[in-house]
Amino acid sequence: MSSNLRGWLLPLFCMASACTPSANGGEAERAAWHADRLAKLRAPDSWLTLVGLDFLADGEWTVGSGPGARARYASCSAGVLGRFIVASDDVRWHPEPGTTAVLEHGEPAAPLVADDKGRPSVLRDGPLSFTLVRRNGQLALRVRDNSSPVRTNFAGVPLAPWNPSLVVEARTEPLSTGQMVAITNVRGFVEAQPVAAILAFELGGDTRHFVATKGSDGKLSVVFADATNRVETYGGGRFLDLEAPVDGRVLIDFNRAYNPPCAFTPWATCPLPPEMNRLPVRVLAGELQPHEQHQ
Repeated sequence: MSSNLRGWLLPLFCMASACTPSANGGEAERAAWHADRLAKLRAPDSWLTLVGLDFLADGEWTVGSGPGARARYASCSAGVLGRFIVASDDVRWHPEPGTTAVLEHGEPAAPLVADDKGRPSVLRDGPLSFTLVRRNGQLALRVRDNSSPVRTNFAGVPLAPWNPSLVVEARTEPLSTGQMVAITNVRGFVEAQPVAAILAFELGGDTRHFVATKGSDGKLSVVFADATNRVETYGGGRFLDLEAPVDGRVLIDFNRAYNPPCAFTPWATCPLPPEMNRLPVRVLAGELQPHEQHQ
């Protein structure tokens, strides 16, 4: 598609559908989007604060800063704050007398709630928090530390130059009833997820395809890889949040490709790009390698 034809088609497409803002606002709106993203990364309890993911086996899990704590973190306010008692999916918190740790969204000695069952239970101790989550089919404590140097020393994420030719229109292709895609995460766990859309688009002189899953707020979520990974961009691929299809069309703005949490911390369980989403061409757009990258 020529640049002149693109200049006519994009505004017409946006008049008829819910466009991503970057299709109209270009570089300025992309800058505002990225400033908001960096602010969220710098905020308390962001991905930059992850310091642990403790998978829970049955038994007693003491938490604290002392040598007797099974889940040991230096920022804890006491050698032993208390203990989680685990029996299969039943997890209960028993605090030590005098502890200053506070249990949110739960009651001591009552069964706690994991994030796959609703609003999860969270134990807070100063800058630290322990959240009950289910990952890879197992219960775990997701540990955050708001005083983590990854957060306090965060220097931002560089962006590739704005490239209007990397805002491309995709069309949706028919789906089979109940179509699923196997998604593997960085820890090797494979989970079948429902396919929300198959997107066909032109890039690098050929027709490419993405498989998208359901994202938040009614959007589509795409995890993709390309030939810049491990050099200019993060090796595990990048994410795209796309508006829901309108009349079978979606705009893909690669200028808003962003790094997964695993680019910043080893304690996240990020999905890897499925085979369909691995592009053999370079897509030098969007977020590049973080200044302080996790290897």
